[in-house]
Amino acid sequence: MKSLLIPILLVAASLGQTATPAPTVAVAQLLGTWKLVSIEDTMNDGKVQPPTQYGPHPHGFIMYQPDGYMCATIVNNDRPVWKDPAKATDAEKIAYYDSFLAYCGTFKLDSATSTVTHFPEVAWSPSFVGSTQPRPFRIEGNRLIITATRGLLNPEIQKRVLVWERVK
Repeated sequence: MKSLLIPILLVAASLGQTATPAPTVAVAQLLGTWKLVSIEDTMNDGKVQPPTQYGPHPHGFIMYQPDGYMCATIVNNDRPVWKDPAKATDAEKIAYYDSFLAYCGTFKLDSATSTVTHFPEVAWSPSFVGSTQPRPFRIEGNRLIITATRGLLNPEIQKRVLVWERVK
């Protein structure tokens, strides 16, 4: 009887405890302009590295507006300028395309899962237009940390972590 009573008391005690729910993020906390601080890729083999296409000094912004629209842009900040600013060569155009990401569209916040989903309507890549891009995130102080596991064009990348800082 004594051995049966202890588990019953433990269960009864745990029922009286209430779990503190994780704080949910409101849309208002996400709104505004965020400047890119860093990008880090975790490869399928576990190796962590910066993405090669954006170089050692990536530059970018992500913006969330009260009307439900968003825009994101990332570029390799060390891209060479075109020799002829009025007419780029095909090689220069390819190099710019390969070192650039940009899309705009609507967004939806799921506070319960801390996921913001982007719905691109225009994009640098036709494959992004009309797609659904869920982005799990967290906010730490004035930093927005987004983890992308879908929509990554390189299948060798397991996840990409982007750190943004709120623009004041």
